[in-house]
Amino acid sequence: MSAETTPHHAALIDPAAESNSAASRKVADIRPLDPKDVDGLALLAQELLAFYGLPARNQRSYMAHKMAEELFERESNLKVLVAETTAGLQGFIAYTEVFALASCQRSFFIQDLFVTRRARASGVGAGLMAELVRQAEECGVEQIDWTADPWNEKATAFYEKLGPLLKSDKILYRLAGSSLRRSMQEQKL
Repeated sequence: MSAETTPHHAALIDPAAESNSAASRKVADIRPLDPKDVDGLALLAQELLAFYGLPARNQRSYMAHKMAEELFERESNLKVLVAETTAGLQGFIAYTEVFALASCQRSFFIQDLFVTRRARASGVGAGLMAELVRQAEECGVEQIDWTADPWNEKATAFYEKLGPLLKSDKILYRLAGSSLRRSMQEQKL
């Protein structure tokens, strides 16, 4: 996230509690990532990798160092919102802003939305999405796009609750690792 981002804190109120009731409780503070959060974000990233059954290739301290460098010391288009409770960071949403040439409009693309196992179904994910929608409106962004794994039924159910969604029949392609290097070598005819 760039240093120019204006901090905004959105309190997420538990939807199960009545909004006018004094018994309403704050579920999480939704706010932009701060440099002091990178160790907690690295821990969440490791939990995200474990969720997908992937090994963490780097130690958390190295991940935190790289995150701080990429998000705060360089000019980065990646922005991160975090959900914090008294127990620490409970989730994040990482996204970029892009300009679509064909439609001539700005949009957000969500790289990752992740909520810790203990905070799932508590409203943290909804709070992160609500803050992203609020920021989109504030910035004049007309569209938010993301992908989801078809096997992740809980995520799919969560996204379906957001309202009418335009689903795509497009296929996501990715060149990475050895296939990226091989492709680059093959292009040098």
